[in-house]
Amino acid sequence: MQDKTGVIAWARNEFGATDLGDVRRTRRLVAMAIGAAKRPSGKVSSVFDRSREREGAYDFLESPHVDADAVAASVFDATLRRACGQKTVFVSIDGSSLSLTDETGTKGFGPVGSPNCPVTGLMMMNALAVTRDGVPLGLIDQLWWNRAPTRDKTRREKFLENAKKPFDEKEPAYVLRAAQNAIDRFAAQETRVWVVIDREADNGDILRGLIEADCIFTVRGGRYDRRVLDDDAEHIYELLDREPSLGTYEVEAKRRGGAKKKTVVDVRATQVTLLISPYADRPACGLRLWAIRLRDASGAPDGPDWLLYTNVPVLSMEHARGIIASYETRWRVEEFHRTWKQGQCNVEDAQLHSEQAVIVWATILAAIATRIERLKYLSRRTPDEPATIEFQPEEIEVLKLDQKRRWTKRKRIPKNPTIAQTTGWLAELGGWIGPGNGPPGSTTLARGLERLGYLVEGFLLARQVAAVRSRT
Repeated sequence: MQDKTGVIAWARNEFGATDLGDVRRTRRLVAMAIGAAKRPSGKVSSVFDRSREREGAYDFLESPHVDADAVAASVFDATLRRACGQKTVFVSIDGSSLSLTDETGTKGFGPVGSPNCPVTGLMMMNALAVTRDGVPLGLIDQLWWNRAPTRDKTRREKFLENAKKPFDEKEPAYVLRAAQNAIDRFAAQETRVWVVIDREADNGDILRGLIEADCIFTVRGGRYDRRVLDDDAEHIYELLDREPSLGTYEVEAKRRGGAKKKTVVDVRATQVTLLISPYADRPACGLRLWAIRLRDASGAPDGPDWLLYTNVPVLSMEHARGIIASYETRWRVEEFHRTWKQGQCNVEDAQLHSEQAVIVWATILAAIATRIERLKYLSRRTPDEPATIEFQPEEIEVLKLDQKRRWTKRKRIPKNPTIAQTTGWLAELGGWIGPGNGPPGSTTLARGLERLGYLVEGFLLARQVAAVRSRT
């Protein structure tokens, strides 16, 4: 009976093939994913309120036989299945951290955040796959690490110590590892990867690694004005200012204070050789790539001003718009982080006793967060697709019944609703008040999924009871 419910079908697709050395462990993992999807929370005790289920969940998470890498691999495999048939996917990479409670200092978590604000937790690098339409497919890589305890040194001493380390021992190396892992996984099904990274990738070693990798990339330039090897200019902004404009277009951009305003932006681009200065044992070198600058055409100081690097030739406004559109998919990984760490998942509320337990539980919640984000953007980017691409028949039926209950006047309920219609119904179940307040967000969709799970269980139970009565 329960095999038909949407949350169970999702959990089995996400975790059902995980190799944990014993089929009972895999079943427990699927059961935990089902429970967390119905009632997402960072606290295990909030997800499983029955003592037997709660004890089983804690035993599973703390078990030495549960391999966190195997759990993550199942999530990556599910992403690959969803991406099947895609010729190119964007992979948005971003680092973050989890601030975790460790009052006794016995859990082994390292420092995160600013040295002036001592907080313990874990660091991670996430790679989120996104379709060309901007719809999240899921995580394709996730790297975790624990920082060493902070030592009492001056900023200058820390800089000199870091300068002596090989690149592979520095935190920026995780960016390149996540990109290469994503490229390798998608290569098996002949899908081209377009890597998208924010300012942290404006690093000579990272840019060199991306140029050498088998991928397309878009990287946002840092706030500093890089030197270039050019006869007419010494720095990148000077060089771009001398280039003719490719054109202008209107965008909706945030201003100071968070308000959005329509702004006309000017776009310029050129091929450039960046001068990468010598560092530690690395000689100076030049990196040949393309640079694009998008900025407020009026020159307003609070207007948009982006510098993007890419290995794709930019010869026209159409080319430039494509590169700019690729960079905009970077926000998908930021939204995933928000839903995972806040929203309904609240992964930082986890009160587990070991690094492995936190990572396994966080991976389950990450899969739930990407499911929520995927629903949100499917309804916005491909609104006319049938609801069955993401919803099970029983879920659609329950949402139809809920709509009939909500409307006192007769309302025509489509027999085969679209993904946008069904997602709207789901959001109403979660408290969404309608399109006048903007499209459904992650929080209302998460609440809707939680309530829908229980309604579907009741619906199927009632159907089973009715079937038994009809036979007696």
